[in-house]
Amino acid sequence: MNRLYIASNDKIWSSKKKFTSNNDLGNIVSCLYKNYRVHLLCRKSNKKLNFLIKNKSTHDELTNINEKKINLLLVSISPYNCFVIFYLIFLKRIKLKGFVYLRSDGFLEYKYRYGILGYYFYYFMFLFVKRYLMIISCSKFFTKVNIKKVIHPSELTKIWFKKSDIKNKDKTDFLYVGRFKKDKGAIYLANLFKNQLKEYFLTVVGTNKKIINKKFYSKNINYLNSISDVKKLIKIYDSSKIFILPSYIEGFPKVISESLSRLKPIIIFEDIKYVVNNRKGIFVCKRDEKSLRKTINYIFKNYKVIQKDIKKSYFFTKDNFKKELLMIIKNGL
Repeated sequence: MNRLYIASNDKIWSSKKKFTSNNDLGNIVSCLYKNYRVHLLCRKSNKKLNFLIKNKSTHDELTNINEKKINLLLVSISPYNCFVIFYLIFLKRIKLKGFVYLRSDGFLEYKYRYGILGYYFYYFMFLFVKRYLMIISCSKFFTKVNIKKVIHPSELTKIWFKKSDIKNKDKTDFLYVGRFKKDKGAIYLANLFKNQLKEYFLTVVGTNKKIINKKFYSKNINYLNSISDVKKLIKIYDSSKIFILPSYIEGFPKVISESLSRLKPIIIFEDIKYVVNNRKGIFVCKRDEKSLRKTINYIFKNYKVIQKDIKKSYFFTKDNFKKELLMIIKNGL
């Protein structure tokens, strides 16, 4: 079985060959481990993380790699990942062959977080990585990305399409699942519901309450920690009416696929309108109260019809993602 090294900026916690990390890295590994002997090149975490990487993998130190040539999958472009490439090529004298998988538009992310200097810093990293690895992307709309085929990351399995047995549905009006960060629009969302949409109830999943500033708390907002149990997460989706994604920057957000699988209408804003991908049930509005209220009223008035339209949509599943990823890697290595 061929070896495949996966380098990621995501941290790994390990104990007796058990690994935990974030959900996205675990999903990638689960799609590849049957075809490749996976070796993880990641930073270490001092604490146990939320998601278990169930499949047989090894967590390797850079200094222990003594091969002349390796196959590498780089997950996103970051300073750490650039260091990995630099170390392997220039210090270990190892030839690399493989891919960099772009999960989001790094140019816009770095510009949004650090200004114009961040944009050019990412550009430098992008040129460096692109020199040694081929590009895999989940979108054709990323800056400087010019590819014909994209992959569609998803964790949807059969369980997501099972009918719900929840008796008391619609416990919350709106749901957001994601990190509480500025570029994800979470701060904008919290202020929106606290100050303008006071009559609606919002549930935010994926946020450590300890890091939430008191100014973001409100009677109509409920903050929940990350949920790794799929059945529990499905119940959260089922207990909501509308999913809202306030991000300024996105790639191919898996939460959209998850929401649609539970027949939940989705509201996004014009910044990320490219994520619709011809799917029904996703509504794009301007980032102002008037446009948002108009969209909300339309959804509530036509809720059942919208759900019927969602059923007609194409659903991107984990099996699809696995086939797409394996095909690209096999053809490129």
